[in-house]
Amino acid sequence: MKEPQPLVDLSGEPGTVFQFPRQQILTRRQAADYLGISEKRLQILFFLREGPASVRQGGISHYRKDDLDTYAATLFADAGLSDDELTRHRTQRAANGFVGIDRFMDMASRDDVSRAYAFYGGRIAIVVGMIVIVLSHTPLSRLLFHMQ
Repeated sequence: MKEPQPLVDLSGEPGTVFQFPRQQILTRRQAADYLGISEKRLQILFFLREGPASVRQGGISHYRKDDLDTYAATLFADAGLSDDELTRHRTQRAANGFVGIDRFMDMASRDDVSRAYAFYGGRIAIVVGMIVIVLSHTPLSRLLFHMQ
């Protein structure tokens, strides 16, 4: 078995400090502009627990730029578009200064919202149907629905 090497005495030399770049955190307005969707759409995506991951700071939701890029990459992959198209799209948005509504992101995020609405709407319809079935076999239903 090898013996570990002795520690070198570095008491006279200054240490090296590495500064790592911080993750850029954006507000909801900035994140919506970065993605090219409306702020209201991003708020709805947050409420439905769809869309990009968010962090809460001081009771306000913020978004990491890396999470926004991951969300955009997921939408491009779901649409069957290549990574080259994604990089071209990102460079074009960056050249324009991330202003305005992006048609693809608007359409793709609208699809996420409609998918979430269908999911929750289906669950609500199932619960209402079960309530109607249960009430239809009780004397209460005769009182409520078969009044003469």
